[in-house]
Amino acid sequence: MLRTPDQRRGFTLIELLVSISIIAVLIALLLPAVQQAREAARRSQCKNNLRQVGLALQNYHSDYLVFPLGVRNQYLGFGSSWWVGLLPYLEYGTLYNKYNHDVASCGFTPLNPALVADVSMPVMLCPSSPLEARVNGALLPGVNMTMPHYAGITGATNTGTVTGDQLHFADDLFPSTDNSLCCLPHLDGRVAAGGVLIPNRTIAIRDITDGSSNTIVVGEISSSVLKSGVSLRVDAGNPSGWAAGTVSVGTPPQLLGPGGFTPAFPVFNLTTVRYPIGTKDGGLPGIHTDGGPNNPLISAHSGGTQCLLTDGSVRFLSENMNLETLKNLCTRNDGKVLGEY
Repeated sequence: MLRTPDQRRGFTLIELLVSISIIAVLIALLLPAVQQAREAARRSQCKNNLRQVGLALQNYHSDYLVFPLGVRNQYLGFGSSWWVGLLPYLEYGTLYNKYNHDVASCGFTPLNPALVADVSMPVMLCPSSPLEARVNGALLPGVNMTMPHYAGITGATNTGTVTGDQLHFADDLFPSTDNSLCCLPHLDGRVAAGGVLIPNRTIAIRDITDGSSNTIVVGEISSSVLKSGVSLRVDAGNPSGWAAGTVSVGTPPQLLGPGGFTPAFPVFNLTTVRYPIGTKDGGLPGIHTDGGPNNPLISAHSGGTQCLLTDGSVRFLSENMNLETLKNLCTRNDGKVLGEY
């Protein structure tokens, strides 16, 4: 039959189905590429955040000739974390000027007027993290505190008693002691002080005898672990926020026998490396949602986590890294200078 000029040929059912199939395949091929591009951008932003933190640490050291205290204790409550000292160097000078260092429990949100407003701290957060950036974890209704995804590194520890100054907990008031058990109600964590950001003491570049390019100062903890099948948030600030440091129960902190503090101080915004990168077992000793002293370096990035070295450079460390190599990198003076890793 001849077709008249006004007749138009439409799609057959088979042609329509083939077209839909081709479009579906193209979308299926495109989506992973888009997701990978977005993750690459988020990972780059995470790296840039750590670079800003590294620059702030360098500028702090230039002004004071030491790095900030990892955390400090304070009689009658929480002292401050290392984040507080860096505020002016992270363009939060106005907040720092409002911060009351002398009020009881200055690092605890409800008791420091400067912290009672919702404060957004993007530089403290990994964009890839599935964790909620700000949570109401400080017992003050309506106040949502930033829970940092980057923790200061106090050093490294083994599961049993260790020897050597590089694995000791140190304090200005008392001699270095073996790894201290902490923290109520857990009593199974260990806090070392062989790193750069440590409790109650400042570290200078001259103390980092392994070299600033061989020592990790900050590591990423931006994902969750599993405990009894339940997801457990273990970022270093939860639930007390970026300003929380550590707390003492006396003045000065009481000693617990030969070589150890009273096991009554949670330690926030720091971690002592005890387990491999990417550890997901939340039932291990020292891993807790509330000031866990041995929370593992873990991220939402595929295959590893980001770490800041003391010289200001940022490295992506594989979850397959040898644990002893990781511990060497977290220790400033163990005499084991590493090459490529």
